[in-house]
Amino acid sequence: MTIDIICVQIILGILLFFIINWIGKHSYSIGYISISIFVRAEEAPAFNYIIRVLTPIVYLILAATALYALNLDKYVVNFYFVNLYYIIFRLIFNLFTGRGLLLNWYRQVLYWASIMLFSYITYKKIIFSKTNILPDFTTIANELWIIILVFLFHLVNKIELPQEGTIRRKEKYLEEVYYKFKRIYGDIIESKFQNNRLKALAYSILIYENFNRPKLARYIENLKFRLTGKPHTLGVMQFYTNKMISDYESVELGTDKILNTSNRHIKEYNEGKKDGYYNDWQLISDIISDYNSGEKYQSGVNELHTLIEDKFYNNDIESLIKPKGEK
Repeated sequence: MTIDIICVQIILGILLFFIINWIGKHSYSIGYISISIFVRAEEAPAFNYIIRVLTPIVYLILAATALYALNLDKYVVNFYFVNLYYIIFRLIFNLFTGRGLLLNWYRQVLYWASIMLFSYITYKKIIFSKTNILPDFTTIANELWIIILVFLFHLVNKIELPQEGTIRRKEKYLEEVYYKFKRIYGDIIESKFQNNRLKALAYSILIYENFNRPKLARYIENLKFRLTGKPHTLGVMQFYTNKMISDYESVELGTDKILNTSNRHIKEYNEGKKDGYYNDWQLISDIISDYNSGEKYQSGVNELHTLIEDKFYNNDIESLIKPKGEK
């Protein structure tokens, strides 16, 4: 294949990556992605398999049809390579963004092998020979098999897969990033906060921001800031600033913001400016909202904060909000 054919197919493979992410509501964009580092039951395994395996096949057929219609037949040569480039790009993305620990690699290999097998068969049987890609519904047998397949799809979709492996991977991921950040930024967090609840919150925001803005994304943000000079969230803790800052500086500034917000709300409570039922849970939610708005952001950091408190502080937590009259 010539360079132009390879380049076109690589672009189509990368485009497929973003299309599938959008379909699965896991898009990697300017906003916060919805990939969770928390345990979620996989309630629709058949749907997940179809999204990950059959979507690339449908995409392959549609893309090839479009190229044929535009008389760009030469780009359809060995067209199954589009899905190979998609797999390679997804693998690189997951490794470079630090998500490798969260993946079930056995399942990923199954997905990728299935994609390439069906891609090759589709290319040889349909795309290569320019066979009519629309389904043939002229026989009752075809319709019967469609009904059977739909029934089997709904049947398999009711199966809930065991979550032990998922739990282990996500706990391992959380442990690795927590201890990594404690080794790098622990001196800042320990010096800023006396209360373990706020320490856990600082690590929660740090881990959540890093998960959504891995190092590669931060490099792009730094480049954008240098080119535009406009205020931007920068660094591993995504602190909003009008000057270039390092990851370390972002943690210093981010923890200052958490501490100042906490002190302000506690002061307002002590001065009677807040409801008498105001508590630590509401305070933590207020700090998170002040740091970065958005219901999804608050929910994600709150859940991560609870996990970190339970796992790394053994519930050795002193309340931030004291009942009225208590010293």
